[in-house]
Amino acid sequence: MKKKIKENKKNSRVFSSVLSTIIIIVSTILIMTALYMSFTFRNKGIKDIVYHLKSGIGGTSPDVVFSILGACIIPFTIMLAVLLLPMFLLKRKKNYPAKRAGRIKMVYSIGVMCIASTMFYNLLGGDDYVKAVFQESPIIEENYVDPRNVTMNFPEKKQNLILIYAESIENSVLNKNIGGGWNYSIMPELEEIALENTNFSNTDKIGGFHQVEGTTWSIAGITASTSGIPLKGFVNNEYKSENFLDGAYSLGDVLRDEGYNLKVMMGSKAEFGGKEQFFKNHGNYDIFDFHHAVDNGYMREEDKVWWGYEDSKLFEWSKEEATKLASEDKPFNLVIETVNTHYTDGWLEEGGEEKFDTQYENVHAQSSQQINEFVEWVKQQDFYENTTIVIMGDHLGMQDKFYSDNLDSNYDRTVYNAIINPRIEAKNNKNRSFTTFDMYPTILASLGVEIEGEQLGLGINMYSGKDTLVEKYGYDYFNEELMKNSTFYNDHILGEDAKDGVTLRK
Repeated sequence: MKKKIKENKKNSRVFSSVLSTIIIIVSTILIMTALYMSFTFRNKGIKDIVYHLKSGIGGTSPDVVFSILGACIIPFTIMLAVLLLPMFLLKRKKNYPAKRAGRIKMVYSIGVMCIASTMFYNLLGGDDYVKAVFQESPIIEENYVDPRNVTMNFPEKKQNLILIYAESIENSVLNKNIGGGWNYSIMPELEEIALENTNFSNTDKIGGFHQVEGTTWSIAGITASTSGIPLKGFVNNEYKSENFLDGAYSLGDVLRDEGYNLKVMMGSKAEFGGKEQFFKNHGNYDIFDFHHAVDNGYMREEDKVWWGYEDSKLFEWSKEEATKLASEDKPFNLVIETVNTHYTDGWLEEGGEEKFDTQYENVHAQSSQQINEFVEWVKQQDFYENTTIVIMGDHLGMQDKFYSDNLDSNYDRTVYNAIINPRIEAKNNKNRSFTTFDMYPTILASLGVEIEGEQLGLGINMYSGKDTLVEKYGYDYFNEELMKNSTFYNDHILGEDAKDGVTLRK
């Protein structure tokens, strides 16, 4: 009996020691995650982590994973060793009651966990998470205009649309002299495109739109600019299902109903972040991604680079697909999503010039050249006369140190946009305050589409000169309200009621 009691005490001490160690390891992970996210990414927090964990991270570039692990492994190891040291020293202390030592270890580990949780909460926007779950805002319900209820008149001869999402491209990397934040020109081609075509700007020079809540990563930016709504509902979302935002009526839905052929090209795997579900559920786009390239003999799986295949192949194959689409007796929408300029440091293709000090600058320079070369090719095609090209960043760049090391502290970072060969002239495209949402009706208007009321979703047609919602409410208030929960959004955009659409005032 005494032997059994002794064994039980020993097992209890072992269990306590193991549990304390596990708590310290988890605490270290929380601290490292909080520090890495807060120092590396702008305005990324608990909500973004939850979204990507729930929507899926399949297709993430191994290079990105390795770069994150490489940046964290040494500090993580050092921090873990430091936090475990008091427990190790306590264990080594002779003639110290084992039972008391076990209690001290447990109290210590729980204390560390409390500190780690507090850091995680404060550094990664725990207050924003609480707002998103527990605080209610009517901002969406009071301002949302359901595109299903809006009359849209297309021109008799419908305009083709080529929509290029330039990964992480923002105006800060343009020359200071024309509205950017750099002391020299990294992307002279995109600068010229913005100067010579329609650029909606927050200043009297080249500028762009601001990010707001729910628009700050790729699929969020794509959704906002084609649906006029943010990505919310990360606590209980359907972003991995075929019902992705069933209540939204997006650009793809509008164009599909108008008889357009729809194609999306991307150099990554479409399942990452829910892109496949979005493009399938909203327009049933034909998807050309890494899987398609491998399955149809464009490349071998072992030839995968970066997120899938590089942008030079993306634009080469996009030319082929554009030619095929143009040969059919229907208008078309070709969406192209670049990937080379993705965090971290981008992917500099073989033969890319290295004339700048950092790889990320050189990748931006190469991307600018590639986009411009594709645009110039389109201009030489017979179908160009009836084609509008929209170039826009999907969101601000995420590699914050890259920007902070080069920008003045008061520089206002905005997302790049340029519209080539529109069917309409802008009434006022300078000194405007607008967001990703406003690109949805603006893109349609650039095709010559007349939009009743000039609003779709939360977006205002920038060609109309009508005040945007952020001009109406102010950026800070509008963004703050979008952070909060919206029962209307959950029920009518995400939930079961979404299938029947939304009936609201126009």
